[in-house]
Amino acid sequence: MTATTTRRRRRPAAITETAARTRAAATPQPPTEPAAPDDAAAAASSDGRAAEPTDETPVYAASGAFRPHVRGFGFVDLSDAADIDSCFVPPPLAEGLLEGDTVAVSFTIDDEGRATASEASVLARSRTTLFGVVERGESGLVLRVDPHLGHGRWAVKGRPREGQAVRVTVTGDRQATIEQRWADPTSADALLERIRVRHLIPTDFPTEVLAEVGQRGARRGRRGRPPQPSRRDLRDLITVTIDAPGSRDLDDALSVWPADPDGGLRVAVHIADVATQVWPGTALDAEARRAATSVYLPGWSRPMVPPALSEDALSLLPGVDRDAITVELRIAPGGEVTAADVYATRIRSDARLSYETAADVLCGRGAADVPEEVLTALRWLRTAAARLGVQRMRRGGIEARRVEPELTVRVVDGRAQQVEAEPSNPAHLLVERFMVAANEAVAAWLIARGLPGVFRVHPPPDPEAAPALETFCAAAGFHPGFGATLSPLGLAALASQLELAADETAAAVWDVLLGYLGRSQYTPDAGPHFGLASEGYLHFTSPIRRYADLTVHRIIHAFLAGERDAAAYPDPDELARLCAHINTATGVAGRAEGQMRKALWLVTLARQAAQDGPATVTGRVSGLNAKGLFVTLDASRVTGFLPARALPGRGWAPTPDALALADRAGHRIGFGEAVEAFIDSADPESGQLQLRPVRRD
Repeated sequence: MTATTTRRRRRPAAITETAARTRAAATPQPPTEPAAPDDAAAAASSDGRAAEPTDETPVYAASGAFRPHVRGFGFVDLSDAADIDSCFVPPPLAEGLLEGDTVAVSFTIDDEGRATASEASVLARSRTTLFGVVERGESGLVLRVDPHLGHGRWAVKGRPREGQAVRVTVTGDRQATIEQRWADPTSADALLERIRVRHLIPTDFPTEVLAEVGQRGARRGRRGRPPQPSRRDLRDLITVTIDAPGSRDLDDALSVWPADPDGGLRVAVHIADVATQVWPGTALDAEARRAATSVYLPGWSRPMVPPALSEDALSLLPGVDRDAITVELRIAPGGEVTAADVYATRIRSDARLSYETAADVLCGRGAADVPEEVLTALRWLRTAAARLGVQRMRRGGIEARRVEPELTVRVVDGRAQQVEAEPSNPAHLLVERFMVAANEAVAAWLIARGLPGVFRVHPPPDPEAAPALETFCAAAGFHPGFGATLSPLGLAALASQLELAADETAAAVWDVLLGYLGRSQYTPDAGPHFGLASEGYLHFTSPIRRYADLTVHRIIHAFLAGERDAAAYPDPDELARLCAHINTATGVAGRAEGQMRKALWLVTLARQAAQDGPATVTGRVSGLNAKGLFVTLDASRVTGFLPARALPGRGWAPTPDALALADRAGHRIGFGEAVEAFIDSADPESGQLQLRPVRRD
């Protein structure tokens, strides 16, 4: 960062990322809803231009990557400024900048250390493809760019028509040419393409990758294939897969032996051996590493590896022989895993069951088309899963169960439709318990042998979490009694209360609780997983869908094949770079799924309002800041924002404990409280849901 000439400037009242983060940290926020920053107008004069200089203030220069905000401003993450992480870019200067662009900025720093740009210019464009909607401007038809990608209007060629959604190729400075168009910007196909362009998610695989997949049979004898371990033949062991009816990428299966004289049960968790087909140094591996994860969006998915592998050659389909890596667990009557072994196998699935069919068996309803030997295996698996559940209860943490929404949104005949949500059932919990146990066992297996790995670590919350969360829960009607520190057992006890309540307030508490706990991360350093109350954890059970799991499989392969030289394994620096990449890629995939799902919801809510008039919704307060309330709707769990200025009364501001807004007359609205509101606007482009209160006379 360099200082340039001194100019006379008025100190800007900038809205900075630092300020937004400070407000967000003051109170728990919904995990998918960022705290609303102050109005962008605070950083600009009334005519929308940057403020005129009045004081003697140093002007600095630096560069970095641009991040737009849907409300018209943005930030440049500075790569060459020693003391400033980011610089606020007010709306006039943000026009024409795109997400990820390398941008040079001149900026001033106010007395609180906040940087605001006075000039901004593009050094390098980050993307060649954009998505937006054609609208009429002052001089004709122009492109309104997806607000998640940038702001301002672009000249567009290719016979544009007003109101169309279009994917365009950038051809010059704020100039683009149409490549594909959709008559209805709110159609599911248009929304899907918007998300794919926004997050740079490809639809196809590179030609060289598909060529390698087509030649996989011919290359088996070629040099370069990693050493292969010897395999145990378990094809005579009854084996079942349990998954969603439409799933084709089946990467896990289960087997069980009846209890031994001591009551011990042996369960085999079989995982598709992807490492036999996806080799390091190939185009296939490079593409899998780039993607890092399969992407699942409503109505569409993009697998990490091509369907010829993910849905066929590697999938544990019934009646076909498959290579697998198997984790054998011995589970004592009290639920302890007393022994675990990891080895390569050859298996054959005897039955493919849906979650619903498996649940019928587990709940004693039976299933006429399930063979008797499979029924017997499921019943033993039920016993083993129940034992694991007892052990999970002893140590605490959170299982996959939670209070579920009444409705979900799906793509039906190309349109977003609200449908009744399918609740999870005992089969989901059974599979989840075995997958967690297998992942823990493999983590312990690697650590015991001094092997590297890609571990999944979830650090405990900060020391102030317990009292803050205690106060928040009390405001919503729950009293967890955490004590001085938040423990996995205390967390489990609260989760049990929420599941028993199973109402809208409990659902709102769940959403805030999960957001408050934060996300786990991939790391080469083994460590505890607080949310699961696990001493060591990783991802091993989905190598078709996750590159982290595939990396773990390759390490297991090398050890089972007799490799003892450290050079045969990835070094710590290599794993650190890989983990950073996977964390970024999985974050992008998660945001894409969340944004697509919310966009579909907003389309249905806007459609209802257009057809039936102003729509009234109910929800619970799940977050707040100085500008208003975040309200999570009861039926859908979609979160909207209710501005404080729309509330009756005056002077609304956060209370000292930051758990409510209060006006000058002493009225309060806080966490967990029920809210009835109208939908003011539902915008699938920006993902913003704006609410206004229903006023009662």
